[in-house]
Amino acid sequence: MTTSKRIQIASIAASILLAAIAVAGMILATHWPFSQSKIAASLQGAFPATVTFHKFHSTYFPHPGCVAEGLEFHRLGRPSGLPPIATIQRLTIQAHYTDIFFRPNYLAHIILDGTHFQVPPKGTHLDESGWHETPSTIRVGEILAEGAVIEIARESPNPPLRFEIHTLKLTSVSRNQPLTYSVALHNPLPPGEIRAQGQFGPWNSDAPGQTLVAGDYTFQNADLSVFPGIAGILLGRDKFQGILQHIETHGRVDIPDFMVTQSQHPVHLTAEYRAIVNGTNGDVVLQSVSAAYLHTTIHAKGEIAGHTGQDGKTTSLDLAVNNGRIQDVLWLVVHSKKPALNGSTNFTAHVTIPPDLHPFLRQIRFIADFGIAGGEFAKPSTQASVDSLSERARGLKTAEVKPVEVNPDETKADAVKSDGAKLNENPSDQDPDNVISNLSGHVEVRDAVAHFHTVSFAVPGALAQMHGLYNLENKELNFHGTLKTDAEFSHLTTGFKSVLLKPFNSVFQKKRVGAELPIHLLGTYEKPEFGLDLPIKQSNDKAKPSDKAKSTAAAN
Repeated sequence: MTTSKRIQIASIAASILLAAIAVAGMILATHWPFSQSKIAASLQGAFPATVTFHKFHSTYFPHPGCVAEGLEFHRLGRPSGLPPIATIQRLTIQAHYTDIFFRPNYLAHIILDGTHFQVPPKGTHLDESGWHETPSTIRVGEILAEGAVIEIARESPNPPLRFEIHTLKLTSVSRNQPLTYSVALHNPLPPGEIRAQGQFGPWNSDAPGQTLVAGDYTFQNADLSVFPGIAGILLGRDKFQGILQHIETHGRVDIPDFMVTQSQHPVHLTAEYRAIVNGTNGDVVLQSVSAAYLHTTIHAKGEIAGHTGQDGKTTSLDLAVNNGRIQDVLWLVVHSKKPALNGSTNFTAHVTIPPDLHPFLRQIRFIADFGIAGGEFAKPSTQASVDSLSERARGLKTAEVKPVEVNPDETKADAVKSDGAKLNENPSDQDPDNVISNLSGHVEVRDAVAHFHTVSFAVPGALAQMHGLYNLENKELNFHGTLKTDAEFSHLTTGFKSVLLKPFNSVFQKKRVGAELPIHLLGTYEKPEFGLDLPIKQSNDKAKPSDKAKSTAAAN
């Protein structure tokens, strides 16, 4: 091929290329996809809002696209003068020239800097009747956002919930296929750090609750002390999948220092759970929860859900403990250096916590049936009184019982053992002649007062049946009932006092043998007072403190 022919071919090729560039330039000039008007129209077709820009310019090299600054989204139907529902400091769109011609409506990158969303309070009226969504055909390879903030307003006086998104990455974003997400954010309630990844979509605009979702997340350093009545730092891991209104989830939480604040006794709590979450309203159905601490495991199921005409969500749980330890249960809820009672326990309970602003103890509603086997009081002086009562109830002569002194430092050291080894001895190691058996009853807690019904317990030689109240705030006791003993009334004491009481044997005698005595349990949790409910006439039907002391002394 001669040189002239080569030059001729090159000239033809150059002409064709220049013509193609000219045609492409004309097409781009008349159909440039990154103009301010087209970007605004696209955003307003996707969101029910008007969009304004502070600055805008197109970019051509090395990639076609645009940069918009100072974006403001004003929600349709909101009164004028209110702040925008969303602002973006800088929006960058990048594409490729080949995509403009061969993959129309495909964008390689969208980068969001300084995004701030403000969600109005629940129930805010919005008139969006004039807006209709424009089905989008745009596909985005990758959306990146850093330093974004989402604020969800709540009713006064509660401050808005502020979600701080450190990084967000969405890939393969389009209307007709699922996107992949990866996010790291600060959660406001309880405050902690969340990292999550998974798949979402495609978005079902006709039925949003049917949108598919799947993934896993880690929740670290979650501070539970923001909730009334509890404290601790939580670590949680979870996997989930389903549709937005029915997400099946299962996971595990680990709280090394969980504490009910009124007790001030931290324990290492772990829990595994399965639940169903409604992502459209935040309701949670707990299918199964197994929580373990010390030597006791609590099984639970229930829900955390909102109800018509009620602000907030109500927690409703069914609890069960099988072959647990009563000292573990008391250690979690009672502010004593050492649990008052040891023994194996079984109980079932129903707990309701309504969404009001009262203190935790006045919020909670608690109904339970319980049983304790092999019970023994941890406080030596209290147990000594029970041992003495048992011996007298069986008609055995016993020396006067003296309180046993306990080293308070040793008690405190024993009580704080986190593994529960000192909280307290194994019931199977106790003397069967000194333990409380078949302790059972029914209790209902409301307004910080526990109402006990049909409480019964036995010690060798005696059976007690009682009912009464226990105030969870000031720890006051007010119980009354009967004590049935194998021995006669006069045998419940010794010496000259026994001779004086013999005439009363017929008064308190049961049908065959022994005695049946009216008794009470008064005082406080720390200093209980046992005594006889003797009929003492008073003009105002109330016993004087001196009379109560006499009846208590008579029982001793």
